[in-house]
Amino acid sequence: MGINEIAAVAVKKIGIAAGKKMRKKGIKADPLPKVAPTVISGEKFVAGYAVKEVMPKSITEKKYWIAGHGMGHTIDRIHDPITASAMWLGSGDSGIIHICADIIGLTNFEVNIVRDSLKEFCEKTNCKSVNISCSHTHAGFDTVGYWGQLYKLQTGKDKEYMDLLLKSLKEVAIEAYENRKEGKLYAGSISVPEAQHDKREPKILHDTLTRIKFVPDDGSTETWLINFGAHPNTLGGSNRDCSADYPYWLRKTINDTKKVNVMFCVSAIGAVDPGDFCEDKPERTRIQGETLAKAALEISNDRELKPEITVLCQKYYAPVDNGLLALMVTIGACSAQRYPCDRGDLGIALQTEITYIKIDDLQILLLPGEPFPEVVYGGAVSAEESATGKGTEINPPALVDVVGDKDLVVFCVTNDMTGYCVVPNDYILHETQPYIEQGTDVKGRRHYHETNSLGYLTNEVIVEVVKDIMSRVK
Repeated sequence: MGINEIAAVAVKKIGIAAGKKMRKKGIKADPLPKVAPTVISGEKFVAGYAVKEVMPKSITEKKYWIAGHGMGHTIDRIHDPITASAMWLGSGDSGIIHICADIIGLTNFEVNIVRDSLKEFCEKTNCKSVNISCSHTHAGFDTVGYWGQLYKLQTGKDKEYMDLLLKSLKEVAIEAYENRKEGKLYAGSISVPEAQHDKREPKILHDTLTRIKFVPDDGSTETWLINFGAHPNTLGGSNRDCSADYPYWLRKTINDTKKVNVMFCVSAIGAVDPGDFCEDKPERTRIQGETLAKAALEISNDRELKPEITVLCQKYYAPVDNGLLALMVTIGACSAQRYPCDRGDLGIALQTEITYIKIDDLQILLLPGEPFPEVVYGGAVSAEESATGKGTEINPPALVDVVGDKDLVVFCVTNDMTGYCVVPNDYILHETQPYIEQGTDVKGRRHYHETNSLGYLTNEVIVEVVKDIMSRVK
């Protein structure tokens, strides 16, 4: 038995032991309440925007681990600063806050720290929901803990930077509220197929860029929330520059043409890279951002939305079968609260959440982690072409079918960083080294993404939760 096989056995045993220890201590996963939807309505939309840089005083005074590719790499220089932006969107005397940050992700544990810090603000403003979407840039600070020096049991998170980040997310939310104005809200979309590249078979893509646009009545600066599915990873694994990756160029290009407040969040990005424009990585980054910016500027099918917002956040327990992830939580490399679970192989779950938002007829799901496009939009392939040799009958229904909306919009890596979500008939683990070494499917294709997933039940549980949500909002 090799070192990886020994490690795989060890981490699984540690996970099972952790579950048993929780049960012995009497720790319980109490039933999570089924909340009713909240409806916000009025005569007009009211929105506000704010943005701020979230950077340490010096990038060289200590080691800052860079997130997204291999472990143990530090940031050397700054190409462009990490920013956080926020939008208040409401009507009448209440609303919601949406934050977009140039970071790899946040755990639900830390999202809830931000929410707790805004509790008094929410009470005063009648804010009904606070949500945080992470761009998933692979050129920013490790804000999850995965990319430090695990072999030394060292987290990749820097405490001072995390304190700055969480404080900044609170501040930018409050400032967005203070900047609110009345106006109109529009939604439009455009296809941008050249800005996506699927690096894993089966190649299933959803190439729609969605733009939600707020236009103030007083003629001041518009705010655009742009959603598109492609990893911000164009700079590659050898990059040591701090950057928002292509969202930086997306925002810059739009503002070079039309002065606009631009926010960005990713759609279903599982195995989806940016367009394969060229081999030069910084140039590819620029072209990707410019391509998406030009597409956003060309949208001509905007429709005005009525000022009615429905929101429902449902918390749930996500089974964790990834022994390596369970170990990282155990040693404190990443922040999460574990619970015993009667599903899966380890008997462990993390609490996470899915939020449903409907603005007039525009339906949005805020999803944790990185779902594959086929999880959301369907299109999984037959048994003959699938990774497992099994057909689509073993897959849960696509989320567009559960919601009943082919134009469903998803904001992913939102309110939690839970890794990849892969449909079951394309899900392969290594036989003897699961979650440590990549598995190989019946066609000889390597499967990296499963090693960075919670486990094989992820897709099934997400669909269960969304079905439950839809039973309460319709």
